[in-house]
Amino acid sequence: MKKTTLLAGAGALAATIGLSYGQAFTKPVGYHTETADPGFNVIGVNLVDAPLVSSGLTAVAGNVLTDANVDFAASLPDGALYSIEFENGAHSRITELTQNTVTTADALPVAADDSYIIRKVRTLGDYFGAENSAGFIEGSADTADIIWIPDGEGFKKAYYATEVAFLGITAGWKLVSTGNDDQADFPIDFTSGLIVQRRGEAALDLTFTGHVKLTQTTVTAAAPFSYLSRIYPTGSTLGNSGLEASVVKGAPDVATNVWIVDGAGFRKGYFAEDIPFLGITAGWKLVATGNDDASDQALTSGIIVQRNQDAFDVTFTPPAFYADL
Repeated sequence: MKKTTLLAGAGALAATIGLSYGQAFTKPVGYHTETADPGFNVIGVNLVDAPLVSSGLTAVAGNVLTDANVDFAASLPDGALYSIEFENGAHSRITELTQNTVTTADALPVAADDSYIIRKVRTLGDYFGAENSAGFIEGSADTADIIWIPDGEGFKKAYYATEVAFLGITAGWKLVSTGNDDQADFPIDFTSGLIVQRRGEAALDLTFTGHVKLTQTTVTAAAPFSYLSRIYPTGSTLGNSGLEASVVKGAPDVATNVWIVDGAGFRKGYFAEDIPFLGITAGWKLVATGNDDASDQALTSGIIVQRNQDAFDVTFTPPAFYADL
């Protein structure tokens, strides 16, 4: 199974920090390394692209957001997808832009004067190299390593193909469902938890670099099992994750379960309600450890949220020491 090497805390994270300068903002940068062992590995990317625009809205009309002080057409080059995010955790892909407006894919709970950041949505090529510098096993859909990317209805399965000229197959990133189409620009949202299906006998280390998100993040758990990124590269636990505010509480079979990779499978965390006559106190528990407090259980880079309810919003908060970055 997967093992994880992460920046160990505020001091270690600060040691890798650089400054990016743009429109009145600076952001820390860092890296984390995930190990994909033979088999299936749940991994989150945990880092985001550099901010391209940082400003405040001047008007909101449904999905159309206006900032009269920014020229989006000049600030956001053609040929890429972008996302907008807010301090309250709301975020969405941008589907259209004009000089002073952006249109979002999702209606967001925001208002005029709310501050925002716009970033490029990273792609398969951005994360793993346009020519597979990450080192995945190449081949066909039956022989290559597979990256499973959640798409809201299931998964898109990506792999790096080797050239097979007589079949008209060119080398490059492909999706199992789209034939020979080049997919190096296939977008991966920063909130996504990926499944890396490693077909080789040796483990593969995957290093992710980028900017550290410092604000809370709201994600909709739409599927019965939602594969999500931990969002933050280090320091997140069940207790400080912010999940307490949004998960269903109760016994393990009715509460929201958070599946955390542990090297031999998964640990399943849930937030218990107080039941004195059974000796159960309120708080984070693990299914396998009874009433023991599990608040300090670390979240791995990718987690699975088993919602045990209708679709709901999950809000992640950064660890407290991120305020000093």
